[in-house]
Amino acid sequence: MPALLLLVLLVGFRALGAGFSHELPNFQPLPALFLCSIVFLRGTKAWLIPVGAWLISSPLASALQGYHPLEAGGGVIVAFLALLLTGALSLPLRKSASPALVLGGGLAAALLFHLITNTAVWLAEPTYLKSAGGWWQALWTGRPADPMPSWVFLRNLAAANLLFTALFLLARPSRDALHAPNPALAQTR
Repeated sequence: MPALLLLVLLVGFRALGAGFSHELPNFQPLPALFLCSIVFLRGTKAWLIPVGAWLISSPLASALQGYHPLEAGGGVIVAFLALLLTGALSLPLRKSASPALVLGGGLAAALLFHLITNTAVWLAEPTYLKSAGGWWQALWTGRPADPMPSWVFLRNLAAANLLFTALFLLARPSRDALHAPNPALAQTR
């Protein structure tokens, strides 16, 4: 049940971000979902929940933003691969998942996602100069015709990741609670 609730919340969160893309551009915590799922969940749930959230929310977000929901362009594939890389890089955090390390991982996941996806745009988009200056433009300011600079997307992605990661940390039971005896069971003995 908690896994299903998490999936529904994330799909809703992504739909909200896509529906208000001008007010909250890129305020979507998918990198944090991959990070937290891999760090705190075990078994198939660790990958199934974030991949399921992506598969459900990606066409929904596309439709809300006015794109054909089933057209998988190169950007969608690059974004999905960046999320999978975030999950893979999160595996070492399982051993020492302190709150500070996980929050830092949430911020790093946002930075990694922004770096990978905007580098792909820089490589594919002919309006960017294929130089260090053109790459920086893709990462920070975006194209002159873009409605807002790229750093706004990074800021909102980082904020969404930190918020989601903090909420995930607050909602998970402590290790002591997981291993404590159940008082209801003790009374029946």
